[in-house]
Amino acid sequence: MYSRLFFFNPTNEMAIANGEVSYMPPRHLHHFEMDMAALPWLLGTEKDYILVRKKEGNSIQHLERFNWDLPSLVTSPEDLSSKDQHNLWFSPWGWSPAVYRHFKPWEPFSHPLWSSNPFANWRKELAGILSRETSYQLLKKIFAIKSANPSAYSLITIPDMPMEVYKEENLTEILQKQSPPLIVKTPFSASGRGLFRIRTAEDAPEKSLWVKGMLKRQGKIYIEKMLRKVQDVSFQFYMNPDEITFLGHNYFYAEASGQFAGCAIGIPETSSPLFRDQKLVSESIEQASELLHKGVSALGLNKHYTGPAGIDGIFTEDTNGKLKLQPCLEINLRYNMGYANVLFKQKMHPEAKGKWKTGIFTKEGWREFCQKESKKHPVKMLDGKPISGFIPFVDPEGNKLFGAWLHLR
Repeated sequence: MYSRLFFFNPTNEMAIANGEVSYMPPRHLHHFEMDMAALPWLLGTEKDYILVRKKEGNSIQHLERFNWDLPSLVTSPEDLSSKDQHNLWFSPWGWSPAVYRHFKPWEPFSHPLWSSNPFANWRKELAGILSRETSYQLLKKIFAIKSANPSAYSLITIPDMPMEVYKEENLTEILQKQSPPLIVKTPFSASGRGLFRIRTAEDAPEKSLWVKGMLKRQGKIYIEKMLRKVQDVSFQFYMNPDEITFLGHNYFYAEASGQFAGCAIGIPETSSPLFRDQKLVSESIEQASELLHKGVSALGLNKHYTGPAGIDGIFTEDTNGKLKLQPCLEINLRYNMGYANVLFKQKMHPEAKGKWKTGIFTKEGWREFCQKESKKHPVKMLDGKPISGFIPFVDPEGNKLFGAWLHLR
C-alpha cells in the first residue's frame, strides 16, 4: 500500500485557467494556502505525509490529545521514513500544470504504479476534464436517466442547460433571452470565485469589467437561472478505474458571493421551514446519490480520473413552494472541504452538532482568538470522541492571517 503526499493548493483551477507551470496565486490567496498548509490532516492517516513549505506555524501537535490518526509534516525528501523511499502517491488538493513543480524533488520516491495514474504527467486535455464542462456533461446524463424513470427521482429537479457566450459582443443577448435572477459562471473557478450574479437588469453583464475579463481570459462563460436556495449540499465520491464509491453527503454554507463559508456537523442551521421534514430530506439525498452514481458511471469519468470527487447540489424551493433538490450544480474532481468533512465527522461523537469554518484575522488575532475560544468553550468528550467545544484546525500558536476552526455546541 502507498503513502499519500498531500499538498494544499485550492487555487488549482485558477492555475489551470492561467496555464503556466510557474503560476503564482494572488497575494491574499497565497497567504491562505500558506496558512492552511497543514489542513490536509483531515484527509490522511499516520502513514501519509503533508508537504508544507515550512513547518514553523503549521504544527498539528495540538490535535494529538484526541488520539487521531494524523499524517506527518514534511518539507523535503529527507523527512521521509525509510520504508516510504519508493512508496509515495502524489495527492494535491487539486491538479494543475503548476502543482507538478512542487512534487518534482519527490518523484524519485514515487510508488512503482504511480506512472499509471492518468495525472502522472500534465496534458492539455486534462484541463477539459477538470473544467465546468464536465459538470454540464453530467447534468445532461442525469437528466436523461431521470427522464427515463421520473417516478424514481420525484424529489429531484434538473434545470435547463446553461446559455453559453463566447464573444463580448454577444453579452447584450443575455438579458434579451433570459430574465434575472441569473448567475454567470466561468469554466474554471475556486470555491465560488468564478461567479457573477445578475439580480436585476441593472447588473447587465455587458457593463461588467469582471465578466469581460473572464470571457477574454477563459474563452467562454455560462449563464444559468438562479435558484431559490434553501440549503447547500455536496455528494462525495472516490473513483478509480475499477469502481466509483459514494462516501456520503455534506451540508455546507456559502457567502452571498458564493464563496465557501463552512461545513456543518450534524443537521445544518437553516431558517427555512421546508428543511424541517428530515424524512423528506433523507429521501431526496438517497435519490440524488443514486442518480449521481449512475450518471458518473455512465460518463466513465473513472477511466480518465482517479481520486476524490465532490458534486455540489442545492435544496431549493420550487414555484409551488415545495422542497426540491438540484443535485448537480458542479462537479469538483479534486479534494474539497465537503470531502474533508465527510471523513472528519467520523472522528466526532454521533450526537455532535456544530460547524467548522475558515476566517481572516488581523495580526496576532488568530492566536488571541484561539486562546479566548479554548477557555470559553473547552472540549468535552463522550465515549472517547468530542461532542462539544472549540478545536482549532490549524496551528493555534501560528502567526496567521487565515484560520480554520470547529465549534461544537
